[in-house]
Amino acid sequence: MKNLLLTGAISMALFSCSQPEPTAEEATGQEFIGSIIQNDSTRVSFNVHLQENILTFYNGVQESFEVKLSGEDTLRGTFPVFASDLWLIAKEDGYIGEYYRTDANNYRLPLELVPGRMTYEQSPSEFSSQYAITRYIGEQEKPALLQLSKKDGVLVGTIATSTGDSRFMTGYEVEGGFELMGFDGRFIYKVSAKVTDGNIEGHVWAGMTGYYNFSGTSDESAVLENPEEMSKMRDDYTHIEWHLPGLNGDTVHFDSRTITKPTILAIQGSWCPNCMDEGRVLDQYYREFEGAIDVFGLSYEYSGTLEKATAAVQKMERDLGTSFPMVIATYDSKQDRNAVLPLEQIRSYPTSIMLDHEGNVVKIHTGFYGPSTKQYEAYVKETREELEALVARANG
Repeated sequence: MKNLLLTGAISMALFSCSQPEPTAEEATGQEFIGSIIQNDSTRVSFNVHLQENILTFYNGVQESFEVKLSGEDTLRGTFPVFASDLWLIAKEDGYIGEYYRTDANNYRLPLELVPGRMTYEQSPSEFSSQYAITRYIGEQEKPALLQLSKKDGVLVGTIATSTGDSRFMTGYEVEGGFELMGFDGRFIYKVSAKVTDGNIEGHVWAGMTGYYNFSGTSDESAVLENPEEMSKMRDDYTHIEWHLPGLNGDTVHFDSRTITKPTILAIQGSWCPNCMDEGRVLDQYYREFEGAIDVFGLSYEYSGTLEKATAAVQKMERDLGTSFPMVIATYDSKQDRNAVLPLEQIRSYPTSIMLDHEGNVVKIHTGFYGPSTKQYEAYVKETREELEALVARANG
């Protein structure tokens, strides 16, 4: 492949050397500081490692993912899980190109790779682990929780809303506060915050054009809506039944009146990062219980055709390595997403419906708090215990 051997290095003033040095394998490739430039010129930056035709993206200090490149003068690649692609061309001191989404019109952002390596400084301050904030989005005011912690001394955080979270962000201290950034192939976030005596205010840039400011106070015990009280079955609900396209060209029939084991129905989408986190957890349960429970993923897609939707979900299944069956609930935005299941409405992706072995609805969990949040470990533990109890009752 042409144009893959580059030399040179730069440093970034806002980062100092506290991360581990590159491994022997990494040292054989090239290190870059990647940046996606949002529409208002805000930069979200991250480390990228190039080894032959594989670009490894590092989402701060918490996760990484690979993009395989092809081409010669113009290099192209597809991000795992999501309908996101990139193209790059070499220049004298790195690469320039675009990050773009293939499931959205005109969603294109400049992407550049500059030789160098970001290293994150240790965070000496003891910020609150949680701030209850109000997000000012247009004329609306919406509550959220800004949560902070440290990984190996490096500041990490996320913003949790009533239906999900912004996944992994990593950052550093600045005078009077901190900044956080995250890029996972779909979510693109930058947070800039000032902290004074337990009060916080700041700005969030999200995706291509998203922006809001916020303010709040330190509150370790603050909570949002109860995720198990946000969604309800319709008044005329008697059972859950659907006939939906599977991923192999078949039709899958489900009827809650005929099931014999505890079952989770997961409302998801291949475009949804929080669904990715929930899918990994549900697959963990599916494997652990070894046939004692069932899990079905109902994917709500918007790509316009069944063929495109099926391909997107097959890609998600392959890249996540999940093993529970998935079906296509919708494939076009004109379809009624609330017609598939007897819910009052779908409030969030993901949403999961847990049934016992007799088909009774045990609970409906709206949204998902992933591994970057304070709620994650408790949710995983409690849900496993609930499934264990339901399996014991089914076998009793």
